[in-house]
Amino acid sequence: MQTIGPAIQASNVRLRLLAEDDLETTLMWRNRDEVRRWFKQSDVVSLESHRAWFTKHQLVDDAFMFVVEENETGAPVGQVSIYAIDREAGEAEVGRFIAAPGISGKGYIRDAIGALVHFAFSELSLQRVYLEVLSDNARAIRLYESLGFTKHGEHDGLVLMELRAA
Repeated sequence: MQTIGPAIQASNVRLRLLAEDDLETTLMWRNRDEVRRWFKQSDVVSLESHRAWFTKHQLVDDAFMFVVEENETGAPVGQVSIYAIDREAGEAEVGRFIAAPGISGKGYIRDAIGALVHFAFSELSLQRVYLEVLSDNARAIRLYESLGFTKHGEHDGLVLMELRAA
């Protein structure tokens, strides 16, 4: 995983790089039934497996995993990621969007995705970000469309969406 300067600021949240101390919390968020059902890999993840994933991503230079913190209190309210960064092609995948318990619907993840996309286009100089979402996740699809993502295909129960730099 790459490093960046100070946290990425948005109107209501800031993004800071995921740290080892965050793993138990982010794993708890991810393993909740109401969250993991929306992941392509919906099995419960063990802490050992989560730590191995984190360690592996410390060694790559094509990914940033962020904890989303509420600006006023600094409380962690979610996570977002950008990965499979291909600087030559000018594109990357975004995802692993998770809201902390009790946070959904407050706009924090929306702000965080907006900040992540801005980071991709302005700091990484990418021209396109894309994601996959389960086709029956209408709420997420509406969110992504409201942020400017457009559908560009479907396969195996997934909707493919993209957003291009202006």
